[in-house]
Amino acid sequence: MDEYYHHFLTSMSELGGGYLPSNPEESSMSTMPGYHVPVSGPMMQNPYHHLGHLGTYLDQSFLHASKAGKGKKKSIAGPTFGTDHVKHRRTRSGCFMCRSRRVKCDETRPICERCKKGNRDCVYPDPPTTKGSKSKDNNNTSAHKTSPKSSNEGEDADLDPLTNPLQTIPDEAEPGELSSGERSDSQLSGSKTTGSSDRNLTKRQSTDSLSPDGIKDPSPSVSTVGSSVTISPPIDLNIPTDGRADWSHLPLDYQHYLNYFVDNITSFHYSVMHDEDDFFGTILPSLAIQHEPLLNAVVGFATYHATLQNPNGELQGFLKYYNKSVTLLLESINRREIDNILNLITILQLLTIEEYFGDWVNLMGHQKAAFQVIRKIFKPDTVMLTPVGRACIDWYTRYDCYVAIMGGFPTDLPREWFNRMNEYNESQLGASPNELRWKISSRSTQLRSISYDMSVLYARGSRGQIGPQDFTKEHNRITSELVKWESTWNATLSVPEYLVTDFSYQRDVDPDDIVNPYVPGLLYKRPLFTNTLINTEWTSIMIMHLSQSSDIPAEKVFIEMAKHAYTICRHFETVEFWPLKPKGALIPLQPCISIAALFLPRDSRHQMWVRRKFALLDTMGFIHPTTRRIKMARLFRDPSCAHWWLPNDEGLTPVLQAIRTFADERNTAAVNAQHENLREVRHLFAKVEAAELALMAGNGGVGK
Repeated sequence: MDEYYHHFLTSMSELGGGYLPSNPEESSMSTMPGYHVPVSGPMMQNPYHHLGHLGTYLDQSFLHASKAGKGKKKSIAGPTFGTDHVKHRRTRSGCFMCRSRRVKCDETRPICERCKKGNRDCVYPDPPTTKGSKSKDNNNTSAHKTSPKSSNEGEDADLDPLTNPLQTIPDEAEPGELSSGERSDSQLSGSKTTGSSDRNLTKRQSTDSLSPDGIKDPSPSVSTVGSSVTISPPIDLNIPTDGRADWSHLPLDYQHYLNYFVDNITSFHYSVMHDEDDFFGTILPSLAIQHEPLLNAVVGFATYHATLQNPNGELQGFLKYYNKSVTLLLESINRREIDNILNLITILQLLTIEEYFGDWVNLMGHQKAAFQVIRKIFKPDTVMLTPVGRACIDWYTRYDCYVAIMGGFPTDLPREWFNRMNEYNESQLGASPNELRWKISSRSTQLRSISYDMSVLYARGSRGQIGPQDFTKEHNRITSELVKWESTWNATLSVPEYLVTDFSYQRDVDPDDIVNPYVPGLLYKRPLFTNTLINTEWTSIMIMHLSQSSDIPAEKVFIEMAKHAYTICRHFETVEFWPLKPKGALIPLQPCISIAALFLPRDSRHQMWVRRKFALLDTMGFIHPTTRRIKMARLFRDPSCAHWWLPNDEGLTPVLQAIRTFADERNTAAVNAQHENLREVRHLFAKVEAAELALMAGNGGVGK
């Protein structure tokens, strides 16, 4: 993992220009004692260089060049679907692109023949160095060699890993490496060098370790690398038990944005619908002040949201913190200190920022890294035993399932992890049957597990690894599970005392509206506000599942999906108009409304309703990718949507325009089929087109 993520972060911090300090003193400034932030070298100019640039990850091979499967162990990158392949011995000297595509590399330098013919980026790993030796050239990193432009891409068809997949071939075992199952629960730092970069930087004396029982493990873990023995001390986390942590020792700008974070950012801004331990409100900022990469990522996230509130705000402040976080995280990799809980949370925070920019390429880069770190510092049996572990696995699996379903490939985490999440919550619910937090947690993880089953089925179907009859049988089983989930959810958590019944804020009827958002029974107050959001999520998952139906006529499925689409629209507007809604409450509904928009009538009234919701989400910082906007423009038959959702640039402030321009520049190209499927949601658009053709033939219609 270190190797591919090292290249990934390097590309983000160097390509296209990272943040450059505005004065010489800033180049050596550090927020915390002991940290030094190196300054990037000269920047490549681009059309938006005045905005700064987080970099665009060019070589997608790094997303899949995982080293977790060392030895002759089974691959952990998801379930095996039973397809037999001839196993080849994979070398360590082949280029990353060939290794990620599971094909033989001829190792021609600087560009191998496969990359040259396929017009791909060809990057080789760093040459191995002897133990104890030092490089004479500090710039001797893997150079990014881009193959010449060519129109000859004929080789791609038969070698695409989605259409002709090859199983991962593990490298030979390296001595002294521990599998995730062999690590002790306290070995969460993962450091292979004496000492730790995670310094205790607050003045608080109380600590909260990551051991399951809450007691600090007095004996440090021992890891072996070759013949050397090094000590990996556990990380002691200062988590306040009353109120917020103390960050008065930090520079004023950091204090300001941490205060902004606590006052304005909620779990909903992370699309996490249930935060039973108040991780995002209390624990996350307290962890941030203990680890500078995380601190800059969190402050950058807060800066981004604060900037959106100023119509004339500038991105440069956000870019400064973001790029500093990436640079410091890269330093952790260079020191072989990436595998610890604070770096994992840093990666997840950066991943969340990429989702806001609609940057699925960089998002998946962080996701793959988070997967590897989770497997190294946690086990399925231990991840749920602490508030931090529970938050991390919930945070990560949300992306794992969502990306897999939208992209048409299986999740990275095996089913065992989802089973343990369910078992833990069920055990807590059994011990405290009246606790609403465990009822909600149990129902949430159950729905997440169903999503896992969906991703596996769709991946097997798209790869031809399951026959039509078996696919239909499994599809019907999942349908039954979804229906059962909804009925038992309503019986368990439909508590009348928490329903919103006061609609005195109701607006006059708008002739351009398409739903009634004031229907009783949809909106819940805290602590059951999550009901409204998760019910909406269930409805969008149902649409996704119906879109994969193989034994039902397309027009019939389309009509059923349209009914669910109206439900989503009603829930969205119900939350939008409620004056007491929590901050960020609409963010988790962004994927839901995007899916619903595909299955509404094509008249101007419905289209403008959808476009206003999309514009609203953009103003909240959740940028729709360029390719998605182009698809919607074609669907709406209005090319102006590719530029902005509303006529005459209504609501398009200068800062929002700068953010969208910046996001567009980062999202210019997807370089493999997985990313294109994910960003464009091709299977949903295909279902829409098929249904519309059937409807035009007179086989049905869609009504409100």
